[in-house]
Amino acid sequence: MKRPLSNTLAVVVMAILAAYFLLPIWWALVESTKLYAAAFSTNPLWFSNPTFFNFVYAFTQSSLLLWLANSLIESGLAGILGALLAAMAGFALGKYTFRGRHVLTLVVAVGLMIPSTAIAFPTFVLEQQLGLVNTYQGVIFPTAVSAFGTYFMTIYAQESIPKEVLDAARIDGASEWQVFTSVALRYFKPAIVTIFIIIFAGTWNNYLLPLFVLRNASLYMLPQGLASVLINGSTFPNLQYAIQLSGSVVTILLMVGLFIGLEKYIEAGLGLGAVRG
Repeated sequence: MKRPLSNTLAVVVMAILAAYFLLPIWWALVESTKLYAAAFSTNPLWFSNPTFFNFVYAFTQSSLLLWLANSLIESGLAGILGALLAAMAGFALGKYTFRGRHVLTLVVAVGLMIPSTAIAFPTFVLEQQLGLVNTYQGVIFPTAVSAFGTYFMTIYAQESIPKEVLDAARIDGASEWQVFTSVALRYFKPAIVTIFIIIFAGTWNNYLLPLFVLRNASLYMLPQGLASVLINGSTFPNLQYAIQLSGSVVTILLMVGLFIGLEKYIEAGLGLGAVRG
């Protein structure tokens, strides 16, 4: 009797959590299909005379498409660069023995405890001195460096890449760079996709760093661009409403699509990388 009861409680708890996370998304999707007047006079959780006016207006009469392109470019480049850097660092820490290795691993672990908001302003000051303010690089370089990615890749390399395979490649005359690119990267593939997604999502949703670094509206990412619409206000609240809701829905759907499309790689990467834990 205890087991069915525990299963029922588990299902109930998961259903409550699912509703908690999905209800705001459903609300945004429903409301984005309504005109401004209908949004405040109809059921907020169900459709009423659906229309695509909000999306058409947002994409044709605002900078939403430009902000979307900026987000895709910066998040994509940060994800690719960050995943490769994490793979190289994780391979070195996980498969090589050298003086200071444990200290470096400890530094990486400490980096996991530092919130990104705490270093946003120091990063901005450093980038100002390097001339990276108001550039794509000012967002891409800091977000590409991931303490979690490095730590994750270190554990993944230790548990999932056979030492014998690496030694065989070295015996065949491969250099250390060739060992990494020709052998290790094949094992790293699921983990690289996982870290790419994590860094991509983190950069995509990052608001504070772009707020400090990006000054030109043509360089804004989606979160910053949508916030500027709200902050600057509008004499036409219905049009402001259209831009913000449409942008939010597009942001959500793109991230959901990305996760669904790469789900099998994410599960494989997290599963193999967590063996040690």
